[in-house]
Amino acid sequence: MPASDPEGVPTGAAATDTVDASATDTETAAAPSSWGEIARLARRFPERRWAAPLMVLLGVLAAAADTVSVGLAVMLLFALLDQGARIAEAGGVLARIHQALQSVTGADTAMIAGVFFALILASAGLVYAYQLMTAGMMNRVAERMRDQVHRQYVDVGYRYLQGREQGELLHILATETWTVADGFYHVARIGVNLCAIVVFGVGLFFLSWVVGLTALVCAAAVFVLLRLLSRPMRRLGRETLAANQILAERMLVSLQGMRTLRVFAQERHVLRVFGAASSRVRRLAVRAEGLKALIGPLGEAGSLGSLIVIVLVAGRAGVAAPTTIAAVLLLFRLQPHLREIEASRIALAGLNASLRSVRAMLDGDKPRPADGGRVYAGPAGALRFEAVSFSHAGRQRPALAGVSFEIRRGETTVLAGPSGSGKTTILNLILRLYDPDGGRITTDGEDLHGFSRESWLGRVAIAGQDIGLIEGTLAQNLRIGAREADDDSLRRICAMVEILEDIDALPDGFATRIGASGQNFSGGQRQRIGLARALLRDPDLLILDEAMSAIEPDREERIRTRIGAMMQGRTVLIVSHRPDPAFRPDRTIRIAAGRVVGQKAAAGDSAA
Repeated sequence: MPASDPEGVPTGAAATDTVDASATDTETAAAPSSWGEIARLARRFPERRWAAPLMVLLGVLAAAADTVSVGLAVMLLFALLDQGARIAEAGGVLARIHQALQSVTGADTAMIAGVFFALILASAGLVYAYQLMTAGMMNRVAERMRDQVHRQYVDVGYRYLQGREQGELLHILATETWTVADGFYHVARIGVNLCAIVVFGVGLFFLSWVVGLTALVCAAAVFVLLRLLSRPMRRLGRETLAANQILAERMLVSLQGMRTLRVFAQERHVLRVFGAASSRVRRLAVRAEGLKALIGPLGEAGSLGSLIVIVLVAGRAGVAAPTTIAAVLLLFRLQPHLREIEASRIALAGLNASLRSVRAMLDGDKPRPADGGRVYAGPAGALRFEAVSFSHAGRQRPALAGVSFEIRRGETTVLAGPSGSGKTTILNLILRLYDPDGGRITTDGEDLHGFSRESWLGRVAIAGQDIGLIEGTLAQNLRIGAREADDDSLRRICAMVEILEDIDALPDGFATRIGASGQNFSGGQRQRIGLARALLRDPDLLILDEAMSAIEPDREERIRTRIGAMMQGRTVLIVSHRPDPAFRPDRTIRIAAGRVVGQKAAAGDSAA
């Protein structure tokens, strides 16, 4: 088994071996190509119906202007050398263009230069318009991908997200959404460059079919040579994706766990593991850039060889000097387009794994929480679990096995049991993070899942060990409980849980930043802030999950008394490892190993 750090991430050489093995295993012919991935992702953009044709049109017009300007450049050169008659003697398309131009401008060299310069400006303007449109489309694609991936994270079932690594999710959202934009850019560049090649190729055939055919054969040979780089680039893309996901996870560990890692003196270990992950990303990036760098030299060598062959063939075929010069100039203009096509194609091959990860996140049937169509108007009776079963993926023993109990309106109920007994699963079911595998949960006799999540959760609030503080200010964290709460409400609730004095003592007060996982505050302060957030909602059902375990007893008693007065006539569910008489509950439900093992009301016992 490979060595791993405290969070279970392979380290050092083991991490490298794991990534390489994964890349090898996934390298199958059945995997969709980058083109297939782009085509699937493109369906999410209605703009493609007009954007792609317009970009192609701009590319064609720019290439056409460039082609004509090459012919004019030859004419201008011969005119400056007082050799214009040689163009007419050569015949062909150049002679016809020269004759048409002379009929309009005469033999005036300045006029020819002016037309030539105007065409250059027109070509530059078209290229500029294309680049502006490309920039707009790339940013639109990145925005759309980022928003859609984020929506998936927010909308999919909580169980699905629990099964994914946070580093992977962060990497997809923050980085791979831009990779999709890069993929669209490369596809657009291939399309535009193909259009330019077609235009230049037509120009070559118009000049001379011998030159055109020779150029076509040479271009095919260069294309086959450069194509050999695609396969290793695809493999590198898969390895780079896996390495970047590991690096993103290491970033999360360093940022979110910095206090834990420091108090256990794990700084050197963290630096070593992060350095190994970072070094692997660097090595893979260098290898990828090395492959991309081969495109230039190979393309230059192929271009030079093609020009030599074309000049030799043109000389043997008796092609006139003006035509040969125009053909050579066109080929010079053509070669960058050929090289860019291959560079974009190889870059697309490297992006294949990233495109697939984004598309897989967006496509397919993913579990989503049940969301009924009715609005929950508030409780009149009890919340009942009726033979509810639930199992976590990959675990042999069910978390809940036919659990039945009720939480009555207006009562304080304690749910007690040892760690791993199923208490958290029950809370997640009440909070609609999970859906039962069997049985049902009812409120006032109606299935809980027949109501919309928003209307149900709008009447429920929770404070406890698994509902932590998030990045942002104190005020932002508190208003998660009630988005429209005013400052007076914040102060009133904070005073109720005895955190107001602590907040007022801070230089920035309610504008103080929470810090990663609330690290700027003590455990007791974090619990009191969490309590204030829950009470600010003024809920019908208040859940306290070990919510005051870090608060000193005298203060806990005062806060509990105030909460009891506020929640008079409403429902409180207290979750604890063991029953505590200080809670003075109306009912106690004991759970162990996913089963209810006892229920006790204040007046006496009842059968489990």
